[in-house]
Amino acid sequence: MKIKKALYIVLGCIGVGLGALGAALPLLPAFPFLLLAAFCFAKSSQRLNDWFINTKLYKNNLETYVKGQGMTWKTKIRIMIMVTFLMGIGFIMMSRVPVGRIILSGVWLFHILYFTFGVKTIKGADVPELSDGIAAPCTYCCRIKVNGMKCENCAEKLRCALCQEGKYSAKVDFKSGIATVYGDTLPEKAFLADIVRRAGFKTDEICEPIKL
Repeated sequence: MKIKKALYIVLGCIGVGLGALGAALPLLPAFPFLLLAAFCFAKSSQRLNDWFINTKLYKNNLETYVKGQGMTWKTKIRIMIMVTFLMGIGFIMMSRVPVGRIILSGVWLFHILYFTFGVKTIKGADVPELSDGIAAPCTYCCRIKVNGMKCENCAEKLRCALCQEGKYSAKVDFKSGIATVYGDTLPEKAFLADIVRRAGFKTDEICEPIKL
């Protein structure tokens, strides 16, 4: 049992590490790795599980899914393509291990069926897409014109700053310089401007909240 618990902890830590990279790198999906971490920590350590579910990484990327709010088709397809690609590499490398190929094919099929039918699909253009494409129903959104962002890392830094304690969600596009904050209630403009300033950027304009 101790070996099994240790294996879960190791896999969970790997999942957190890859999930953190996925949150920062646009080509690497964070969701499946964070889901792996959540599963492994829940199976192995209550302390690690409590720590993980209180991190911004979990709240910004996985919490809405765990609460049953679902995912968009765009996100589902992106995850399935990435996992299929990785499993395809493993399948090719197992040319001399037919049993391994059979097991890998079964895992791949389960993965496709799970994300197609097991995960709730949220439709509609009025549903905002949050970090890593996970969607969440919100009442209001507010767009902020930001000056000073130069890369995806800048956008991610600001997004994390705007997601205050899980009360709000945010989507930031550094190319257009637009940050969009979502929530059932939104803070005052001065509060949002202060968050942007403390993150190291300047606010050019904050639009009035829009009801979705």
